[in-house]
Formats: sequence, C-alpha cells, structure tokens
Amino acid sequence: MDLAAWAIAVMEFLGGPGTMLVIAAEALFPPIPGEILLPFAGVTAAENHQHVLVPIAWTTAGSVLGGLGVYSVGRALGLRRTRALVQRLPLLEESDVDAAMRFFDRYGFPAVAIARFVPMVRTFISIPAGIEKMPVWLFALATGLGSGIWNALFVVAGYFFGIAGGEALEGFVRLYSGVVAAIGIIGGIGFLAKRLRDRRRQREETADAG
Repeated sequence: MDLAAWAIAVMEFLGGPGTMLVIAAEALFPPIPGEILLPFAGVTAAENHQHVLVPIAWTTAGSVLGGLGVYSVGRALGLRRTRALVQRLPLLEESDVDAAMRFFDRYGFPAVAIARFVPMVRTFISIPAGIEKMPVWLFALATGLGSGIWNALFVVAGYFFGIAGGEALEGFVRLYSGVVAAIGIIGGIGFLAKRLRDRRRQREETADAG
C-alpha cells in the first residue's frame, strides 16, 4: 500500500480526527501527497452527508497543527543548528535556509499565509518563522488563513464530485490522481536536475580556483 492509499484508509477509518492527523503529517513529511488527500476528504464528507465546512475545518486544523510542529523545530534549533542540520540532508543546502529566511524577513505574515499555496514551500516557511520567534498565535492565524483557502479549493471540488457519485466520481479520481502524480514527478525531476547542476558548477568553480 502506497502512502496515499494508507493516508486515505486512515481518513476513512478515523473520520475527521484522522483527516486532521493525516494533513498534519503531510506538513511534517512532505512525501505524503496533500493535494491528493484533500479532495478525498470532500468525497468522504459528501458520502457521509456532512456539510462541506466540516472537512474544510478538519483539514485546516491539520495544516495548522503540522505547521506548528515544523515551527517548533525551527524555534528549538535556531539558525546555526538548522544550517548544520541541512548540511547533512541530501539535496538540501544552506542557501535553501537563507532563501527562506530572506523571504520571511521581507514579508512576514503574508509570507506564511501565501506559502500555504505552494507544496514543499509551505513546510520550509515554518522554519524561519520559528527561528525568528514569530508569535505562535500570529503564525497559527497566518497558517490557518492560507491553508483554509487552499484546502477549501480541493475539498469543495471533491465534495461536489462525491455528491455526483457514479461515473463522474470515478472519472474524477482517475484523472485527478494521474495529473497530480505527473506534476509531482515532473517537479521532482526538475528540482533534482537543478540541484545536481548547481553542485556540479560549484565543484568546477572550486577546481578552477584551486
């Protein structure tokens, strides 16, 4: 069973609390595909005859909970130890931390809210917020605002297809899952290629300087 299937099974078994926990885990472990899970929260709510605001509330609570988890890591480690940790992680560099810090320092509250619309970035933006000791309530508000809007787009789409049911729902699931998977693969390959190219250029520059 892949991560998406496992996450959907948890959501179906535990209901709203399970949805909250899975979405929180997506913030802590980006490989869990949040953009696939959100529509299924809407589908499940429609099948259980719940109001559409119910899954939106649970998913947003999960986003805030997960964001606070990453925020706590940044706050506990501080800038120096965060940089040291990133150096030990594959495909990540200190420049990634510096870029996130600059973005946060420049935009603050809007940076946290807007970052919720961008996969991966929404996880990293929580780290400088924690490092800079952004007030917890303000961070939670920004995360909840951005996540609420973003989550609602996907949840509502799944909700209406869940109401339609039948072939409409099956077609939506197949098409949506395929599109998200393709985007994820293309994005991952692009990131990997750019990072490897940057590191090769750095090695060449170091060799030339030597």
